Amino acid sequence: MSQELQSLHQRYESFDPTIVSFTNPAHHFCYLNDQKGDWLVTTDGTTLGIQEFVDDSAIWRVSGDGFKHEKSGLRLQSSATGPGCTCNLATSAGFVDKTGSIGQPAHFKVGHGPESLPSEYLASLRKQGWVCLTCVLPADVVDGLQRVGCVDRYADRQPERTSPLSQDASVTKVTVEPVSLWLTREYMGTRDIRLGHSPGVSALTKDDGQREVQGWHTDFPYLWGTGDRVPLPSGELVLGMQRNVCVSDFTKENGATMFKLGSHSSMKPPPEEWGLSKHTYRRGHRAKFGLPYAGTESDLIEAPAGSIVLYDARMWHRAGMNFTPNRRGAMIQAIVPSFIVPFMDTSQTFKSFLNSAACGQVTERDRIELEKLMVHKIVGPAGVFAITIDDELTERVRRQQGAARPSAY
Repeated sequence: MSQELQSLHQRYESFDPTIVSFTNPAHHFCYLNDQKGDWLVTTDGTTLGIQEFVDDSAIWRVSGDGFKHEKSGLRLQSSATGPGCTCNLATSAGFVDKTGSIGQPAHFKVGHGPESLPSEYLASLRKQGWVCLTCVLPADVVDGLQRVGCVDRYADRQPERTSPLSQDASVTKVTVEPVSLWLTREYMGTRDIRLGHSPGVSALTKDDGQREVQGWHTDFPYLWGTGDRVPLPSGELVLGMQRNVCVSDFTKENGATMFKLGSHSSMKPPPEEWGLSKHTYRRGHRAKFGLPYAGTESDLIEAPAGSIVLYDARMWHRAGMNFTPNRRGAMIQAIVPSFIVPFMDTSQTFKSFLNSAACGQVTERDRIELEKLMVHKIVGPAGVFAITIDDELTERVRRQQGAARPSAY
């Protein structure tokens, strides 16, 4: 065994988290979307309607020459049932029109749905603080994300300098993925949610045995273990959620995210002895103190590309280590209630998207949802105003910060 392989073997043997694995589902439900991108639903198993979000009422499965509503059993005949097909739908009373009523036949598109009912995911999320939406993204969206991230089959491609949102419609599609957004709103108890930062695709490269690595932490706006933005527990009020999108397959070998599952309920930061991010990123820390904790008390979630791991931002976690030569792609998104100041300004990124070709490649519903997530607003007696960064005031506060004396507050 070469010295490099021996060193890799030793490091891997000390990397022994408890593995939680998800595999490609045997089946997926489907959506029936109108031309705007909204969903055909039924709440009573008799009447149909159009809805702007996904819950159990929007979940269908292919059945014979049509579709069956999973909750109510209502059956629809269809001119086509294949994924991505455009079809006309009918009940025993006649064709389904664009409002969901019986009338002139309208065009609906068969969309890629989740493996389980949204209510089942929600029950798991509320019980354990996390849930995996296995392969919830369709293959074309996964392919687009891999192209933007220059991973997997696009590993030889050079990254573009423009915003990922403007590069490919897949970045919008994953950002507005409807089940994870519904779950987030239900778990937080508010409809009004925002992205904490602009969407981006990252790639974890092979560990070289020397560079500093990410330590344990919680995410925005808590950030215990990094900067302690919110030092006090928030109790039942949830101030942040995280979406980890598996752009590549996530495995133990290629750096899947590590967690201490259930730790969100402790209302405490990760322990110092596990190796916190505010320490492990300092130059020379690894050589002196070694790697952050990765033993059996930690957990690692393996999932196929196209999966989303959604979790309470208070959950202790850190990036895994990539022991393979291949870049592992991911998309990490922070989601907060509207009353939390975002981690970064997202308005300029959204404005760039509006002027890009990618904007014309998504549905009207996608654009509406993306704007809700990325444009932060003031709503008051004078009306509605978008919030963004003022360059002059930003420069002023930076000068003041540079001149200020150290303070405890």
